[in-house]
Amino acid sequence: MLMNHSHKVPVLTALTAALVVYAAVSCAQETPVPEGFIGRGMARITAADVETARQQALLDAQGKAVMEAVSALLPLETMGSSFPMLKKNFFDKSATYIQSFKILYENTAFDTYQIIIQALVQQELIKKDLDALAMGSAPKTPFKVLLMIAEKAPAAKEYSYWWSAAPAVPESELRMKDRCAEKGFTVLDPSLGVKEFPPAGFAQSLEPDLDSLCRLGAQCGADLVIVGRTDLERSKITESSSFSAFQCNFKAQTVSVKDHKVLVSAAGYGLGVNADETLACRNAIDKASRQLLEQIVDKLQMLPR
Repeated sequence: MLMNHSHKVPVLTALTAALVVYAAVSCAQETPVPEGFIGRGMARITAADVETARQQALLDAQGKAVMEAVSALLPLETMGSSFPMLKKNFFDKSATYIQSFKILYENTAFDTYQIIIQALVQQELIKKDLDALAMGSAPKTPFKVLLMIAEKAPAAKEYSYWWSAAPAVPESELRMKDRCAEKGFTVLDPSLGVKEFPPAGFAQSLEPDLDSLCRLGAQCGADLVIVGRTDLERSKITESSSFSAFQCNFKAQTVSVKDHKVLVSAAGYGLGVNADETLACRNAIDKASRQLLEQIVDKLQMLPR
């Protein structure tokens, strides 16, 4: 790499402490080095598809260039201990941070495509996002979440949901509750906070307005309300087999009760295949829930709290 990496800072904890002190580490690097960062990428050539391998190698090189830029701001110990998080938030999103690049070398060696680039990286943006990530990684009280998930089962004409005139907690909300617990959220039981069922004015509203959601969330003691819907449909891919397949489309919004605004809009998709129809549906919902919640958590981590 073309940068000076002579700075060392003791690691107090894993990512959080290092991010708090990384600004001190980079004080001497405020002036960007004009020649940029070097990224070396490679990819396996399969089925003689050289062009696809070239594109994959180029993406790998861009990620490596961003990795070099991040490593200029963090201690090497933190780069190792926090690599999965840094990879997810920076290296896999290299297009966000690379302003421009030029190819210094590219070639094929046996079944591998190799490429070396020189990239100009938006270091100020990386610093800003590292700051946001530090805030998201700091220890804090878990979010208290009220779930409001409506589900339309295969062949059903209406959605089922707990705030309707005929209250029912659908499988989608149960799966989402499990996934939220895994992520450290505290999921609230609406029956302990809502005084009447269905809540006044909610029975005929599949997706209540923002003010109504916030009033209900405050009544339950929630920080966030995740309101959404799932649509389950039978898939045609197994019509001629003994297996059942269902697809789940899951859309939701995460609302801040305190700020009265939508923080995150997300969507997830899942396909479940099983000899048992119930398990196939459950698998589809579970996959869509995981995908959707990952998006929510990623965006919440980047927001000040």
